[in-house]
Amino acid sequence: MIEKFECNGLWWLPNKSKEKIGGILKFDSNKGAFLELVGGSFKNIEGKKEKIITEKILEPKRREVILGISSNGKYITLHNCVEIPKSLSLFSLILNSWVYAERVFVGTHFEKIEDIKFKSVSVRYLYLDEWLNVSGFEMSFDKNNLRKEVVIKYQQPKPFSFEVNINDYKITLGVSFTLPKIELVQKEVSIKQTAYIQIESLKGEKAFDEYLNIIHHFQNFLSFAIMKPTYPFDVKGITDTKKRKVLLATREEIVNLPIKIYYRIPYIFTVPSTITSEDMLFTFRIVSDKFETFLKRWFGFSTFDDPYFEIIYNPYIDIKNQFLNLLRALEAYHRRTMNNFELPEGEHKKRIDEILSSVPLTHKKWLKEKLAYSNEPSLRKRLKEIFDKFSDVLNEFIPDKKGFIEKVVRTRNYFIHYDKTLEEKSAKGEELYNLTQKLKIVIEICLLETLGFSLDEIKNLISRNLRYHQLLTDK
Repeated sequence: MIEKFECNGLWWLPNKSKEKIGGILKFDSNKGAFLELVGGSFKNIEGKKEKIITEKILEPKRREVILGISSNGKYITLHNCVEIPKSLSLFSLILNSWVYAERVFVGTHFEKIEDIKFKSVSVRYLYLDEWLNVSGFEMSFDKNNLRKEVVIKYQQPKPFSFEVNINDYKITLGVSFTLPKIELVQKEVSIKQTAYIQIESLKGEKAFDEYLNIIHHFQNFLSFAIMKPTYPFDVKGITDTKKRKVLLATREEIVNLPIKIYYRIPYIFTVPSTITSEDMLFTFRIVSDKFETFLKRWFGFSTFDDPYFEIIYNPYIDIKNQFLNLLRALEAYHRRTMNNFELPEGEHKKRIDEILSSVPLTHKKWLKEKLAYSNEPSLRKRLKEIFDKFSDVLNEFIPDKKGFIEKVVRTRNYFIHYDKTLEEKSAKGEELYNLTQKLKIVIEICLLETLGFSLDEIKNLISRNLRYHQLLTDK
């Protein structure tokens, strides 16, 4: 999906296939899908060129589904669309429009939203091949005479299949490959292997939104593992409505044909680059024996990691908001895994009742609202408890725990309250950048522990990682 495409075609509304409009569909992963209708509008078809022009004709119109066929014969479904009027000819009363579509399905027609369901969805991610690092190639040659003979053998690796208990889906991690072309004059041979995940529903066809949730979770898992933003670049769905007979060597077989799926993914500016295992936090080989357990735990996370991934995927977040996002993630982690109260509930209620009973009635409501979260630990206490839990790992990066926490708390309070008395003691510039990088380490250690890594395993992972080595050098 990272690639752009453009196609000409004819477009129509469901149940109105005789009234087609020409148009150009353009897709860009950052911007989404846009259909520019040429010489018409679906509003013209619905309104039959009403003689009286009202303001309503220029209002955007939601369309659940728009169908089309490209100039090269591919069936296309646009899903969750908004038709936006572009211009109106007062002479002919012809309205021209363009359409924004949330999703594009290439390979079939879905007449209504309820029909957009799949048996399974396969996804290829940027850098998944490097993370998996499983190859079916074997090469042999004579070292003394490389030009004499080179033997290349390929055998497809077995897929790694496991079930994740999320609404009865099975996830398969494996590799596919392209067959070489047989030429009349064979001058070259090409076999390309590509890693993928397949998400299969164990209880009938499911709406694409349900698959999208799993696609996103695995994307976060992979981005965390490789310490680099990754994205789906090829998404295909299988549905029972799209089948074709295929002639094999000795028989005919009915197969499900894949439907290509496109949707907007903002902030894709990553140019695919070389990435090695030393750049990654952990590889598939490191977690292969516990991969199923780890992935189940990952999918079971609450959303405490969302602020962390916001800064992973969005390059436009400034350093101040990166700092605040990481603190939100750490506060959420503490709230999810540690005691989220200062006193037991009964004792705190008694304390609140005693305080409220001693103030005038006119102030009770105001004071009660102010004390609503008074039993929650302060940021300082939350950070201290997290640092105590991971002291063996963090001491190497942050030897002065007390000073670090104090600087973080003062900087956060300055950013939130803009208290001028805290400005001089808050971090800024290079100091704020270093503070933020170390907070990033803290939340990454929290994520590793939540996945199921022991403290010793976390220390080993950090010791082999290039980014952490750089931070140790700069501390």
